[in-house]
Amino acid sequence: MTTSNPLIQSDPISYISTYPAQTMNLNVSKLSSARSTRQSTPTLSFSLTCFIFLFAVFSDIQPAQAFSFQLPQIRMPWDNNSAGASTSSYPFAASKGAAPKSPIQPNDKVVVFGATGGIGQLVTKKLSNARSDKNYKLTVVAREASRARELLEDNESGGKLNVVELNLVGEDKAGDEELMEAMSGATGIVISVGTTAFPTKRWSGGNTPQAIDQEAVSRIAKLASSMNQNKNSLRRMVLLTSVGVERTKEMPFLFLNLCGVLDAKRAGEDAVKAAAAEGNFSYSIVRPGRLVGGPYTNLDLANLFQIEGGAENGVTVAPGDDLLGDCKRDACAEAVVQCLENEACVDLEFSIVSNEEKALTVEEWAEVFGRMKR
Repeated sequence: MTTSNPLIQSDPISYISTYPAQTMNLNVSKLSSARSTRQSTPTLSFSLTCFIFLFAVFSDIQPAQAFSFQLPQIRMPWDNNSAGASTSSYPFAASKGAAPKSPIQPNDKVVVFGATGGIGQLVTKKLSNARSDKNYKLTVVAREASRARELLEDNESGGKLNVVELNLVGEDKAGDEELMEAMSGATGIVISVGTTAFPTKRWSGGNTPQAIDQEAVSRIAKLASSMNQNKNSLRRMVLLTSVGVERTKEMPFLFLNLCGVLDAKRAGEDAVKAAAAEGNFSYSIVRPGRLVGGPYTNLDLANLFQIEGGAENGVTVAPGDDLLGDCKRDACAEAVVQCLENEACVDLEFSIVSNEEKALTVEEWAEVFGRMKR
């Protein structure tokens, strides 16, 4: 790897392929227990018995009471014996009007930010075409509505897409009311926005990592949270970021973060998690490795050499930010959709790379999500 390669400027993880993963060796200490022995002390037991008996006599306490004890009365949350008692006092009960974190359902509204990007295109088509029987009401937010319709409205999807033209960055960026109107009534939101790691033409118009990955993502999350506190409709939010956000002091991510792209993505993640806690909806943070396979939207090495990745859409998934390698766009898009639809995916952040195995079934995805819960 040489930093002089001009192609490195187009993708924050464009050259990651086989960087050796670190392993963690856990030293488990063995606990030894000493065998304890009990010795009988008849003299002490006799003396104690006499003391309790005499204390009971001179204190007007029945001997049976002296040798017994009574548990304190504890009112459990489900007891309604006292006036005004209610199960709402139970500390783990859902607060009144709280939005469930359940999966999206047929006929639900789903909003996709960044639908003209590689992952965004595939997520939109999976929700509209591959799952046409669920009749999701899709709203895609794009800077150019005409380009979005050209890419997304094929013969299968027809006119089911609601395309909203909004700019998230720059001097003409959308106001809060416009963003809130686009998200109004949504039960699922996908945020798949981004730019290049280093200055390129894609930075024009203010589309820098700080502007799109941090500020725009944070604003979407905060507005969605404030809306949900009143309407309680949003249940799932999925944010697509990148591996390396937690390893910016390690190579190769140290170099990739020279212009702050990974820091900006991490700030966006934090904003989504905070908004989910306040708005009572589930969040999912998906961190793919270097994206390979079509559709090709970046001038990176994977695009130049048309790298397709593995023959299948099998994936390796791990909690946190621990993986390195390539990730097929189609496999990553399926992970995003599973975060919306799968019951087991609640408040998770994970990294994902492709492997040569078969694609996971819905049941296998549920098992993967279940193991990652902390």
